[in-house]
Amino acid sequence: MSDQPDEPPRSVRRHAEVRSNVEMTSVGYAMLLGLLVLLLPLLPFLVIVWGISRLTGYAAGKS
Repeated sequence: MSDQPDEPPRSVRRHAEVRSNVEMTSVGYAMLLGLLVLLLPLLPFLVIVWGISRLTGYAAGKS
């Protein structure tokens, strides 16, 4: 490190420009779509399990 505070920070590479990355955005949307296709059919079962746990937890807390 340098003792001079006004010296700009050193870097090995140039700073990249801020820009949108269409390829990575499309990969992210594809992963989201895949997760939705896989998890959407499980949603009714998750709601049933959540409802049963709420009812039993409510009944156990009431006693």
